[in-house]
Amino acid sequence: MSPRLLHMSRDTKRKWIMRLNFISIFLLIACLHVYAASYSQLVSINERNAPLEKVLDKLEKQSGYSFFLQTNLLASSKRVTVRLKNTPLETVLEEVFKNQPLSYSIVSKTIVIKKKDDATSHKPVSELPSLFPDARAGLRLEASADFERRTIELVDRVQAFKPLLIPIIGKVTDEKGEVLPGVSIVVKGTQRGTTTDPRGQFQLDIPDRSTTLVFSFVGYETQEVKPGDQATLNVTLKVSERGLQEVVVVGYGEQRKSDVTGATSTVTAKEIAKRPLIRVEQALQGTTSGVVVASSSGQPGRGLSVRIRGANSITGSNEPLYVIDGFIGGNIESLNPNDIESLEILKDASATAIYGSRGSNGVVLITTRSGQEGKAKVNFSTWFSKGMMPRELSLMNAYDFARTVNTQFASTGNPPAFSDDRLQQLKANGGTDWQRELHQEPLIQNYQIDLSGGTSGVRYLISANYLDQPGLILNQYYKRATLRANIDAKINEKINLKFNVAAVIPQNRNTNYSGDLTDPFTQATEWDPTSPVRDPTTGALVYTAPYASIQYSPVARALGQFDEGRNTNIAGTGILTYQILKGLTFTTNTTYQISSPFNQTLFGPGTGNGVLYAQVNSSRNWNFQNSNFLTYKGNFGDHAVTVTALYEQQQGQGMSATARANSLSTYALGYYNLSLGGTQQTSSGYSADALQSYMGRVNYAYKEKYLLTASVRVDGSSHLTEKYSTFPSLALAWNLSKESFLQTSKLFSDLKIRTSYGQTGNQAVGAYATIAQITTGGSQPAYYYDGKTPSVATPLGAPVSNSLKWETTSQYDAGIDASFLNGRLRFTADAYLKNISNLLYSYQAPFYLGGGDYLRNIGSVENKGLEFSLSGTPIATGKLRWTSNFNISFNRNKVTDLGGLDNVIVNGVGSALNSASILRVGRPLGEFYGYQFLGTWKTSEADQAAQFGMKPGDAKYVDVNGDHAYTAADRVPIGNGTPKYSFGFINDVSYGNFTLSFMFQGTHGNQIYSQTLAYLWGGLGDQRNATTTDALNIWTAQNQTDNPAFSNTSKNFNNSSRYVYDGSYTKLKNLSLTYRVPDNLLNKAKIRNLEVYVSGQNLFMITKYPGYDPEVSNGTNAITQGLEMGVIPNPKTYTIGVRLGL
Repeated sequence: MSPRLLHMSRDTKRKWIMRLNFISIFLLIACLHVYAASYSQLVSINERNAPLEKVLDKLEKQSGYSFFLQTNLLASSKRVTVRLKNTPLETVLEEVFKNQPLSYSIVSKTIVIKKKDDATSHKPVSELPSLFPDARAGLRLEASADFERRTIELVDRVQAFKPLLIPIIGKVTDEKGEVLPGVSIVVKGTQRGTTTDPRGQFQLDIPDRSTTLVFSFVGYETQEVKPGDQATLNVTLKVSERGLQEVVVVGYGEQRKSDVTGATSTVTAKEIAKRPLIRVEQALQGTTSGVVVASSSGQPGRGLSVRIRGANSITGSNEPLYVIDGFIGGNIESLNPNDIESLEILKDASATAIYGSRGSNGVVLITTRSGQEGKAKVNFSTWFSKGMMPRELSLMNAYDFARTVNTQFASTGNPPAFSDDRLQQLKANGGTDWQRELHQEPLIQNYQIDLSGGTSGVRYLISANYLDQPGLILNQYYKRATLRANIDAKINEKINLKFNVAAVIPQNRNTNYSGDLTDPFTQATEWDPTSPVRDPTTGALVYTAPYASIQYSPVARALGQFDEGRNTNIAGTGILTYQILKGLTFTTNTTYQISSPFNQTLFGPGTGNGVLYAQVNSSRNWNFQNSNFLTYKGNFGDHAVTVTALYEQQQGQGMSATARANSLSTYALGYYNLSLGGTQQTSSGYSADALQSYMGRVNYAYKEKYLLTASVRVDGSSHLTEKYSTFPSLALAWNLSKESFLQTSKLFSDLKIRTSYGQTGNQAVGAYATIAQITTGGSQPAYYYDGKTPSVATPLGAPVSNSLKWETTSQYDAGIDASFLNGRLRFTADAYLKNISNLLYSYQAPFYLGGGDYLRNIGSVENKGLEFSLSGTPIATGKLRWTSNFNISFNRNKVTDLGGLDNVIVNGVGSALNSASILRVGRPLGEFYGYQFLGTWKTSEADQAAQFGMKPGDAKYVDVNGDHAYTAADRVPIGNGTPKYSFGFINDVSYGNFTLSFMFQGTHGNQIYSQTLAYLWGGLGDQRNATTTDALNIWTAQNQTDNPAFSNTSKNFNNSSRYVYDGSYTKLKNLSLTYRVPDNLLNKAKIRNLEVYVSGQNLFMITKYPGYDPEVSNGTNAITQGLEMGVIPNPKTYTIGVRLGL
């Protein structure tokens, strides 16, 4: 029976049958009689008290006939005893079914089983005339209504049955004859399947013998097998070489994964697609050992801090070098995460030394997607996220605040600020919750579409993306539109051309809050809750509060400030590869990038700036890079060699112009008419720099066992007086899995040990840092040439050092790569030691030398650490599959030299601005510096407190030098913002068409100096809000707690360990559930694939930190990390998304 007919509706069947011609009917009758003649074939069977299903199975194997039946019929069947030899099939069937509650009918090569009492049960073809009497008589058939009815009746009956499944048994082994438990066996094109047991055996029922079975197992090549007439299958799976032969991207080329001698990690497009990412850096968080990714702020569009193997620079950048399709220093904000094919993280000097003076902080190689050969494919995806604050601080309400202010006033001898009647009013209405008024729950939207395809000659990919991300506070957003076109062309057998062009236009508003005292987010935690948002009479925003020195309402400032920026960034890359000879290729890679940042700032009334002002900044930047390299690959018996030689040049130019108007006469026109300002200021600037480089690299392998990589790069920079420097590296590896003594190992699938040494640099020097400059104007003293008219001041700028050098990192690394259980489990471990010398530090010059800051190379830092990564597939059985990845990194650092100094004190943020951190020889980077807080002075200690100029209720600190005074000599290291270890735990669990993914990420052993919480207490008579717990637990004579009483004593608010908290945390960074719609439901609609998913980010957090978010920090360098002041946290988000392929 035609499958098409079986699935037709009854009306469709009627029309189809009416079109049958007489030829078809006679062919049907002829076929039936042919098959009737074959029923006389002989079969043999000998069974005693056997299940009917077993008897039918044996008859099917001997006769070649298929049985159709409803499977529930077997439950009512009786056991069969039959012993017949060389007997016609029909006779055997009569014997088998004579005592059964079932009957059979034979139609073509199918035997249909039904209940015996069914009125429509059928007999063999010899009795088919009961349905088709005219066929038996040989009369001419008419397309009568009766014939149509009987045909439809037969179709309906057959359609209600399904065939008896054929059992297949078997065993799966590897090439060594070892059994393989957990092998997945699936009927191709269906969800029907099973897995091998601990003995490698399996049993599976299949619909027919032409079925294709798919055998798959992690670490082995997938096989497809058709059982045919075999009832037992013995399948041997071969070890897959794909993992070892996989090609990974390295600087200026590619290598087989098995030949890599450096410490590298990979993040693939598949892993990136699991989360709704906004920034590229998010793809690195928690996925790779040795990489710590943290957010400096939860403001929309804000970049993340990335540290590869610790911090290397004191005041310079510690961010890795990003290389986008070969373009060094590419702007990652211009990159849409959906356009990425892979991220390769280069960690040790063997891998990064080829980038010389810019490789000290590690390198991230980004390869964008390319089109694939084939017909055009369209992919569309979109997701929507609802964001919210991860937590709110439990602050005082208006009533508690008013009582606290009255207490504070009383402590300073002043009358109460709030009367009893006012207190009762505030108790009744609760006042203003400024957190709720300022914070919002944004709806974030993302849309992605791409078109790809091509021929063997030309392949293309065109993608577009739009992102709209409002912030967690009012009047704040980030938007981004990107467009990319990647084209790959094979010109002829020798020439290949690739051209990539990308454009991005990001826009933002009020995303640059720095966390100072006047920022709205900071104000919302501190501002007077007794004040309303708007004047109840006029409806106008309330700008000031009567009982707070913080003068501007957080809502008024957020709504009255417009700091808007946009940028147009266009980059084009052309890569030409020419095969000169067999094994010898020449590649030239040229990139040209233009960016045009434009920023407009308008501060209206109530924004904390005293007067209205507007400012416009406009810039234009050009970057050009040309890389030319020859690559030779040759094999000589057991020897394999790859040689690369490079010449590279890079140039950059930038120009800027700024115009500002102060004391605007009207707010309405804003920055569109700066001439309305009382005063105007203008400035402009220009800069240019260049870098010239040479590089050579040799990769050598002997019998694929012993591997060597050696490289040297020479960089010359316009930034320095000593322009050129050399950066060498050497790496060795031993692939033990290729040795004969491991060839038969049942434990190791792959085992490689490696070691490396190399030098890299950090070009943390401005374009004109070695050139003395002259400035004009400013606040410097001026001389009067006529007694009353000041001359124009043109003092020298800060002194310069003509001997500035690159910060240089010398790194040692030893590692091991291993896989077990035929690649099902993979393990990587690395130990490293980094010595960073010629550290750059900015000194303050005295005025007589020109004032200002100037750079010097002053000392060195040591970083050392361990990295571990364990990944694999714990479960792969049938429909169920679980893959997992756990990584953990330990890092320790210390200052080893400060150019002869014992310590250097560094400024921080907020009230911790002065002397907040310290550099000290033999101590770690990023130490907080202050007093050790002991609690409060009690009444019984009044005399002792007086020696320190304090009184009961005041803060009590450790007197380090014993002089009975709190001075700078009593300050000590009180914490450190660097984690002792960081980790990530990623899991994907798939069952059928469902996939559950989740990722935990966290750090441990780091502290946070929270100026946000410190500011809640204010000082010197300030009236600020505070957390309920602290405010209601303040020191009083009757309740002598360790929270200092309100006081005008400034020492109560010194930088101290009072504000240092444990910053360790564990976060559920991502949880998602994806459903893939089955292909058989999509084929009719011409849909290639369809996935629907729901996910959440930052859903769950374990931490002792009482602030908003332990992950964020104001600290932008190695010294100030962990210092927190009014930083907007990362939002908790709930997402729903769709991925569609056409």
